[in-house]
Amino acid sequence: MKNFIPILSITGSDSTGGSGIQADVKTISSLGGYAVTAITAITVQNSRQIVSIQNIDTELVMAQIKTVFEEIHPKAVKIGLVREKETVRRLSQEIIRTENIVVDAGFLSSRDEQLVSEDVANAFIEYVLPITKVLIIKCKEAEALLKTKIQTAQEMHDAAVRFLDYGVKTVLLQGGHCAKGILTDIFVDSQDVDKPMYFTSSDTSGWNFHGVGGTLSSAVATFLASGEPVAVAVKKAHDYIRNLVVYSVAIDATNIIQHYRNKNVSGRHVEIYNKMMSLVAAHYVEAKDVNFYAEKLNITPRYLSGVIAKMVNESPKQLIDNYIIKEIEETLLSTSLSLQEVAYKFGFVSQAAFCKFFMRQKGVSAKEFRKKV
Repeated sequence: MKNFIPILSITGSDSTGGSGIQADVKTISSLGGYAVTAITAITVQNSRQIVSIQNIDTELVMAQIKTVFEEIHPKAVKIGLVREKETVRRLSQEIIRTENIVVDAGFLSSRDEQLVSEDVANAFIEYVLPITKVLIIKCKEAEALLKTKIQTAQEMHDAAVRFLDYGVKTVLLQGGHCAKGILTDIFVDSQDVDKPMYFTSSDTSGWNFHGVGGTLSSAVATFLASGEPVAVAVKKAHDYIRNLVVYSVAIDATNIIQHYRNKNVSGRHVEIYNKMMSLVAAHYVEAKDVNFYAEKLNITPRYLSGVIAKMVNESPKQLIDNYIIKEIEETLLSTSLSLQEVAYKFGFVSQAAFCKFFMRQKGVSAKEFRKKV
């Protein structure tokens, strides 16, 4: 029990398992935490739409929270969907003694459906944000709350600072389109507002999967509860989710269902694929050989090749190379590192070897690729 790390998730229920309480429990558990919950609403939804939402009575929500605190004091609290103003006010009073409060209020769904009223949003600003350690909010939600357009990196920074003015300690603003074909997130700390941390991704679809924002916030809460500093917790959570939505089988429930509908793909195949991608994320700089990953997975290279072919119709080597080239592209687009510096960053023995690899993968030189973009 010495590793018992309780994290309380206060949010709605999603029967598809792709978001809400169900997704939070899975994420917290997978990262080594112990999930406790308070359900605020029951949703009727599928991958296409939210059909209806039934709010849970404020007294019942509060009874869930109080019962948890009577026996277990959570090391972190994640607040998601809450749709009653009075519930927002009262829960803020109940959790105020918790140091690590992470808020991803989900004012808009992944399909841009409005989930809460303006009164509820204002209640969050008044009661919850002043006690929040990490606010995670999408640009579209921020635009609606702040009544301003957010289109540039500077505007993202300015918007984040405005949330800090409400009392939030740190802000992760997501989903900016500051450069063509690139998603940008910005993290700003009230202790050092002039030194923001940026996250970029050329994957503009994976980050919009159903439930990604909620899963990210529960990951941040878990890392904070484990003792990580805020910036480290946010980076680790962002890397964790990025690996899921960009490189692994999508956490979107419908994508998983499609994989299982294929009779040739088993749960074991999905597990091996995702484990391999996690290993690639951790070792791609020093290990580019298929045998390394097969040995880590305790399976033969031939069996691994069969699994990867079924999952994505590629070879393990192609998968490794695809991962590396995506990371290289991100670096070329988001940094001013020289080609030689990029080569060494990704474990190539020389700039020439790096340039040869890039040309083979992209059909264009790294220098030309950077210029065109």
